[in-house]
Amino acid sequence: MLTFRQAVSPVEGMHLMKVGFIGLGQMGKAMAGRLLEAGHELTVYNRSRAAAEPFLARGAQIAAAPVHALDAEIVITMLADDAAVEAVWVAPGLVGRMPPSGIHLNMASVSLAMGKRLTGLHAAAGSHYVSAPVFGRPDAAARGLLDIVAGGNEAAIARCKPLFDALGRNAFVVGTEPYQANLVKITRNFLLASVIVSLGEAFALVRKSGVDPAAFLGIITRTSFSAPVYKSYGRMMIDKAFVPTTFPLRLGLKDVELALAAGSDTGVPMPSASLIREQHLDAIAGGFGEQEWAALAEYIAQNAGL
Repeated sequence: MLTFRQAVSPVEGMHLMKVGFIGLGQMGKAMAGRLLEAGHELTVYNRSRAAAEPFLARGAQIAAAPVHALDAEIVITMLADDAAVEAVWVAPGLVGRMPPSGIHLNMASVSLAMGKRLTGLHAAAGSHYVSAPVFGRPDAAARGLLDIVAGGNEAAIARCKPLFDALGRNAFVVGTEPYQANLVKITRNFLLASVIVSLGEAFALVRKSGVDPAAFLGIITRTSFSAPVYKSYGRMMIDKAFVPTTFPLRLGLKDVELALAAGSDTGVPMPSASLIREQHLDAIAGGFGEQEWAALAEYIAQNAGL
């Protein structure tokens, strides 16, 4: 059953915890910093130690290896993709080396197959596991404004609440199987890709007929399409705010491919996802891969002769 919680302020009545944090990319760095600001005790690990060094001055300990981050109430992994999870968490056998009372809280975006694999590995080892991928960018993470989607045992999720309170404005519990949270994240990002593509095509269509795309955006966001995604991505497209990049188009391709793989795994045909994938591949070939995801609109406009 779907449940919902509005996050409370992390500065009042917060239960402070001993946390291991593995993976300090753009999102992981912002999230770990937020937890430190909230008063939690952190031991951090990153494959490139340089990313971990700044945390020493902020009061965190640096683990020389992932296993040294396991001595914690909760160990958060925020790794880049399935390959990183395999290399850092699965291959070293960390599932079986968790302390009996500890919880592995995976907050990264992984495939449905990896989500199920982690669920199975933890079940076989008798260790606690919660999957809780997030919606939001690094600036939202740094301010504790992420939206969190959690799956797993109810008691284990409840123990993660102080961390959710520090990191997020909303937390949604979508099921008792951890991988269900991964599926929700994948599906939501597929919808986001669909919005970006359709909005880019709509802008090209009105521009080709001489209509101001900013006026068009104002019309749709004041009528049927008032959701934040149309406002934020529409504004990026109009302003051509494609660099600097916090979420490049090539990662959008990864999300579309995760959706296609999940559809294949569950027997759900996704023909539109296949078309969107091809559009992403063409845009990357055209040099847009390292620009913001919204740059897909510029690729579409160029194909339209604009």
